[in-house]
Amino acid sequence: MAALAVTNSGPGIERLAGGGRGMDLVASSLAIGSYFPAATRAVEREREQLQRECEAFDRFASAVKSITVQTDSRDGVSTVLVGNATATGSNLQDVRDAYRSTVMDVDHYESEYGEELYENMTLELTENVASAVADGYQFTQPLKQAVIQQSRLAKSRRESLLDAIDAERDALERNRDQLREIDETVADDSIGPEDDSPLSAYSLTELFEYERRLQRCLSRYEQLHRDRQHEIHSNDAYRSKTGYPFLQLYLYESLEDDFPLLAAVTERCERLRARQETVRRAITYR
Repeated sequence: MAALAVTNSGPGIERLAGGGRGMDLVASSLAIGSYFPAATRAVEREREQLQRECEAFDRFASAVKSITVQTDSRDGVSTVLVGNATATGSNLQDVRDAYRSTVMDVDHYESEYGEELYENMTLELTENVASAVADGYQFTQPLKQAVIQQSRLAKSRRESLLDAIDAERDALERNRDQLREIDETVADDSIGPEDDSPLSAYSLTELFEYERRLQRCLSRYEQLHRDRQHEIHSNDAYRSKTGYPFLQLYLYESLEDDFPLLAAVTERCERLRARQETVRRAITYR
């Protein structure tokens, strides 16, 4: 199977050995089956998890909004009174409990994050907010507003990432259809005049025509590969949101290939190149 290298210029093709003719050159839809369903499942799983996290942060913000703060009865300004430490400390406990029962309660939390409350709050709500909630002794109005605001930002980050993942899902479906269409054409166009016969049985004219057809087939795959690479590089606005240089590395890190379409196309290109080289040798030694 092709190993796809990610360099500074992005994912590229590495060569494979192999040969075969006709349907063997593209392996019919078998290669599609080995790449695309796994990629689609990875995309859908990530979408579902992000949607649950969006809902969790929404519930957390609503819960925090309902938690009262200790205020001065005369002017409504939050007070800092040692005598109120127990009451306000209890309110901070309510915030912590709300975080645990919403954000940390999504069913994939342990497998995907597995962090303690302070660590996760630091990553999601900033260190200042996490410190005030985890180690503070009073729940003030400014803190309440900060918690709600950072929760909404955490949700917004996930919504932006969902947009990118939806675009990737659409691209997967489109690329799968394009690859299947090319496969069908190549399966017919790459067959020699007597496909079951050895190349020695072909006339020189037939070999030249066969080699040209193989090149046309190869060009179509290579164009799809270039288009996909361009698409990957064009969709780099979400790098800072994932911490990965490419969205695909984030989505498909659990798969055998980080760039499923490029892997599928690479496999086909190398089979065609191997067959093309065999035909060229037959022409040379004729």
